[in-house]
Amino acid sequence: MARIEIDFSKLSILVVDDQDYVRTIIAQLLKRLGVSKVLECPNGAYALEVLEHNKPDLILCDIKMAPVDGLQFLKDVRNGLGGSDPSVPIIFLTSASDRSTVQAAITHDVDGYMVKPVSAEDLKSKIIGVLNRRFAEKHR
Repeated sequence: MARIEIDFSKLSILVVDDQDYVRTIIAQLLKRLGVSKVLECPNGAYALEVLEHNKPDLILCDIKMAPVDGLQFLKDVRNGLGGSDPSVPIIFLTSASDRSTVQAAITHDVDGYMVKPVSAEDLKSKIIGVLNRRFAEKHR
């Protein structure tokens, strides 16, 4: 599989989480990794609105949120709702690790799944893996 060098300074990442402090921590981790553009949203409904005017390279999303949770947000994005790019890579970053939730995420085409808390190194590794996998799929 061909691998690309990921330039984090050129990435735009959307962080969707209903807890302000979690969004802040994740945004800080991403900025430490060199990500220049970090967008933040408190839930899936607001994130869909943001996707009408922004095309991030990647989305990091919690699952347990209201009024639109991460699984519904994933389904909506994969269906192109609100003009979103159905192929944008989405990584769930969540405390939900039960088998049924993980299986639902896989069923709806999530690109990655990480259980909080995460380290900067693990997050970096997951982002690189997901973006390289997507690149390889596009260039088959």
